[in-house]
Amino acid sequence: MQNRRIPIYVICGDSVQNRSDFYRRFCFARNPLHIQYGESDAPDNMENCFYLSTLLSPDAAGETIAQHLRKKQYDSIWVEWSTQPIDLLLMITRHAALSRLCTLKRILYCGDADALITAVNEPVTTQLLAQCDLLAVTQTNARELHKLRRRVVPLQPGIRVFSIEDPSEISAALKRRDAQRGLQLVLLAFVVAALFFILHLLNYTAAETMATFLGTYLQALPFLMLGILLSSAIQVFVPADLLQRIFPKKQLTGMLFGVLGGFMLPICDCASIPVFRSLVRKGVPLPAAVTFMIAAPIINPVVLLSTYYAFGGSVPIMLMRMGFGIVCSVIIGLCFVREKKSVFLAGASAPVCACGHTHTHDHQGEADAICETAHHHTHEHHENEEAACACACHHTLEHHTAGWKGKLTALLVHFQAEFFEVVRFLLIGVGVSTVLQLVMGSRIMNLRITNLAVSMLVMMALAFFLSLCSSSDAVVGKNMGASLPMGAVMSFMVFGPMIDVKNIILMSASFTKRFMIKLLIVTFLVSFLTVYLAFSLGLQGLIQ
Repeated sequence: MQNRRIPIYVICGDSVQNRSDFYRRFCFARNPLHIQYGESDAPDNMENCFYLSTLLSPDAAGETIAQHLRKKQYDSIWVEWSTQPIDLLLMITRHAALSRLCTLKRILYCGDADALITAVNEPVTTQLLAQCDLLAVTQTNARELHKLRRRVVPLQPGIRVFSIEDPSEISAALKRRDAQRGLQLVLLAFVVAALFFILHLLNYTAAETMATFLGTYLQALPFLMLGILLSSAIQVFVPADLLQRIFPKKQLTGMLFGVLGGFMLPICDCASIPVFRSLVRKGVPLPAAVTFMIAAPIINPVVLLSTYYAFGGSVPIMLMRMGFGIVCSVIIGLCFVREKKSVFLAGASAPVCACGHTHTHDHQGEADAICETAHHHTHEHHENEEAACACACHHTLEHHTAGWKGKLTALLVHFQAEFFEVVRFLLIGVGVSTVLQLVMGSRIMNLRITNLAVSMLVMMALAFFLSLCSSSDAVVGKNMGASLPMGAVMSFMVFGPMIDVKNIILMSASFTKRFMIKLLIVTFLVSFLTVYLAFSLGLQGLIQ
């Protein structure tokens, strides 16, 4: 029995020879299980290699693979897949016994460049390419490679296109995450050791460092788990078309609806990011989803109550923070009305399916066509009614988790996968925040700045780097800004929950650098200008 889930690499392509050559040339595993999936009679099975017939139902195929994994210890699975829809493979891997043993790692496509350029618009080929991480082509030159790349990138923005004559590049692309995992652990250990050493030189004890780290981490963790739970519930229980129907089609009303959702959900800034990701995945317009993500950590009931008590029961300050949160979130949302490019990293835009894999299962703009094609193809090749009802994988949760037991299982699988995906980024963010709190926190208490703009910039920078939880930042803001103008304290409480170091690191798991940089700049400018103009025009007098 495996101690960890082993990776699955899928080699697609309409040529048996090309697929087999690719496997022999690029399989880097020491002890792989080689599976050939096809429609003809099974050949004689060899050691570490067996034939999987298309006549088997997905459950039977999944159980067959699981039996092979139980008999012998393998370090990876390599599947030669023809032109069958990928959703059939995903149905196989979601088999209960198999999903506990392995996880989908890469989907590759190998073929002739000229043939692919011709076939790229065919529905089945389109579906395969839209799911692939890597495309390796034969008989090509630089011009053809560039032409092919332009044709396939709209189907899958994250796909990497190589000539089969570049073995070093292909090998590096195949091993990238596996190699990076070990390097990341070594680098993380080195960074942690370096931080403790620097803090020791600054006369901070290990006990003091751990106390600050755990305090910040335990503050954020419950809210992060709540956000992931809500995110998972949205993926499992809420059909995509339901959210699309609920959210108004007009941009402004959609953003106001996002504000309302932010007020009703008691989640902090850590939790709003997973929920934001789920909303966009489910087809909610980006401006409305951005508005929700920005507004929720500021205007939800928990944060408003914490602000009320932090300032001695001051209703004006509580309402002022709420008002700034609403105004800024709507303005920031409007800045993304014309955003046309995907905000997700390649492979991160797809939800974690009921199969438990976080691989690319869905791509914007192709979903409906792919579903229709896959559904037709499945009916054409399978007489078994249960195997025939598989649409594209982005419908997996809705069609294949019938009953409360199935739904709860899918919820737990989704929660587990997303939690372990996100929590490491939270640890890094909290670590950075801990160092900054120790080094900068005590020095800020003695600041004396009377200029409104300068004091706002200082407090906004602190809010960004300290990365405090929005449910507790009001107390910290009041104490640190005791000798500063109220506008500076308000900017600290408005800007900090919207975006900070911890949030940037959390978002880096799923979102493009372009989107994060734009969000950071827009959020900073909007929150600074809104608060500065309001207090310059005499808002201070309303709370005195």
